[in-house]
Amino acid sequence: MSRFLDAIELIRYYTMARRRQRFRSHSELRAQQQRRWQLLQRQVTTHAPFYAPFRQRAFDDFPVIDKQVWIRHFDDINTAGVTLAQALQVATEAERTRDFSPTLGGIAVGLSTGTSGARGVFLAGRTERLRWAGTLLAKMLPDGILAPARVALLLRAGSNLYDTLAGGLRLQFRYFDLSAPFFEVLARLDAFQPTILVGPPSVLALAADAVRAGTLRLAPQRIIAAAEVLDPIDAERISATFGTAIEQIYQATEGFLGHTCGHGTIHLNEDCMIVERDWIDRASRRFAPIVTDLYRQTQPVIRYRLNDVLVECANACPCGSPFIAIERIEGREDDIVWLSGATGAGRVPVFPDVLSRALLNAAPTIADYRIEQHAFDALRIAVDPVLSDDQRQQVSHALVECASRAGARIPQLSFDARIEHSTSRKCRRVRRLVDSGEGPHA
Repeated sequence: MSRFLDAIELIRYYTMARRRQRFRSHSELRAQQQRRWQLLQRQVTTHAPFYAPFRQRAFDDFPVIDKQVWIRHFDDINTAGVTLAQALQVATEAERTRDFSPTLGGIAVGLSTGTSGARGVFLAGRTERLRWAGTLLAKMLPDGILAPARVALLLRAGSNLYDTLAGGLRLQFRYFDLSAPFFEVLARLDAFQPTILVGPPSVLALAADAVRAGTLRLAPQRIIAAAEVLDPIDAERISATFGTAIEQIYQATEGFLGHTCGHGTIHLNEDCMIVERDWIDRASRRFAPIVTDLYRQTQPVIRYRLNDVLVECANACPCGSPFIAIERIEGREDDIVWLSGATGAGRVPVFPDVLSRALLNAAPTIADYRIEQHAFDALRIAVDPVLSDDQRQQVSHALVECASRAGARIPQLSFDARIEHSTSRKCRRVRRLVDSGEGPHA
């Protein structure tokens, strides 16, 4: 009976999410956001001690928080009376056993990957899990939930969120644990033969390699990248192998944040959340999003600043959606490379996407790469396949030009032939490993 009731409720949330996608004006969208915010404000200021002082305050009076604040005040921010110690005990045991079904009184607990150094802990009640599933289905299945599909979820960790999607005769979801040996993952994929393949771009690229090598038979109709920045080098490799454009899901501990429309543009899910822009570089349209999830109550997400770097589209998307349109997700703000200014005063930023494009334009034969700022004004580069001496000179010249255009001192460059491949950790091709002296720590 419980699964039947869950299915009925999921369909209801799916229908509601489909209806919300029909917003065609900013004024209509803002009015809906304001109505939802008033409901959420009453709920969280009543049940979350952290927000109790803001019961009669305006939205702009609520504090902007980050992951550190969210975790430090975990006990007082969540409305379920769950302590951080309790949540961590359930989540770490699930990670150890790879059994992600246990809950805390019906509340699912999960951990983020912790690429920024501190792992995030998130809570989701039954209603929130069903709403998340219904929203995801509404946005990512344009043919509807009655159309037959086999969806493979290649993920580093399971969750009760994903279990919510499991089951069904016409629409099937299968979770593939990336902590298992990859040859086992490929064998299970081959047996399942998904029509929709969802996973981190670096893992999708490895699956594409297996298809080209003839060790995997796979012909999905749709490819959806999630959990990592979609690098052009992966996008080309995957698209060329499977003969289809890659769609994207922008999902984080803080919620389901965005997805691509039919024109390939990433739109932020403003029907479910309020997004404020904290401009990093207004001239290049780069900003860090401050998000407020309008439906999440067990562990509220209110004016939460992510350290992702988003580039807003210069023009409106042809699809006509009033939701914020994103040209690309560049990665984490922590991985902006900071170099000494050419004049010797202060430090200047060099964005990961700019470095990546310079490297790939200089050596188009590169199949994989890493750029690491391992010391002040020093970059370490690793590429596959190994570059010839002439190619190294071309890459060095391109990166020097890149730094020069940014107004930075020329960095010391070194080359390292080693590239570490892992399906159990997020792939970050550009990383800053030292404190910038300007922004947050790496």
